[in-house]
Amino acid sequence: MRGRVFLAGGGGPAHSRPLDVEFARAVGPGPLSYWPVAFDSRVHNYDECLAWFRRLYEPLGVRAITMWTGESPLDLTGVRGVYIGGGNTYRLASVVHRWRMLDRLRDFVASGGVVFGDSAGAALLGADITTTAHLDRNEVGLDDTRGADLVCGHGVFVHHRDNDLPREHVWSATYGRPVIALTERANAIVSGHAVTAVGFDPLILVHGGTRRLLAPGATTYNNPASV
Repeated sequence: MRGRVFLAGGGGPAHSRPLDVEFARAVGPGPLSYWPVAFDSRVHNYDECLAWFRRLYEPLGVRAITMWTGESPLDLTGVRGVYIGGGNTYRLASVVHRWRMLDRLRDFVASGGVVFGDSAGAALLGADITTTAHLDRNEVGLDDTRGADLVCGHGVFVHHRDNDLPREHVWSATYGRPVIALTERANAIVSGHAVTAVGFDPLILVHGGTRRLLAPGATTYNNPASV
C-alpha cells in the first residue's frame, strides 16, 4: 500500500483537527473528492454539507474540492484525496457497494492516494462495518457488510466508550480480526503496516483477548497476513 489512510473517531472538527491538518498537507491544493453519502439526502442537503466542508478545508490550503453524491460511479483518476464523511454506515456501504467503489478505493490507495474516513467513513475503511452495528440501524437492508480492508486487517470501532470494550473483544474473536477502537478524541494514520496514533486520546488495540493503548504520536507495526 503506497498511500495512506486517515481515521477519525467521530468527535467533530475540534477533535480531528490534528488529523485534518495532516490530511490537508498530504492532499495539497487538491483535487479532493468529498463523499457525504452516509447521510440521507432526503434529510441532509448535500450542498450545505459541501459548503461546511469547504469552510473546514479551504483554510487548510485545499482549493479544488468536488463532491460525490453516489448517483453514478466515480472515476478517481487525477484525484489526490478522498474524504468519506460520517452518518449511517449501512447507508454509506450500500452506496459504495452499488457502484463497486471499494475496489476503486483499494486501487487508489495502492497507487499512492490518500483517504480520510470520519466515523462511518472510518468504519468503512476497516475490515467489516458490523463494528458499528450497535450505533447504526440497517435501514437499507444491506447484506454485504465488507469494508475496504485498508487498515492492516483491523476492524475499526468509532465513538468508543469504556463499556464498548467487551463488544470489541467479542467482535475480534468472532471475525478473527484485530480491532482499532477510536474514542471521539482519537485518530489514526495507517501507512503500509504502520499505525500511528494522532490526536488527543490513545488508540485502543484489541486482539486475542488482550487490550493495549497506543499513545498519541506512537506507532505500531502490524502484518495483515498474520491476522
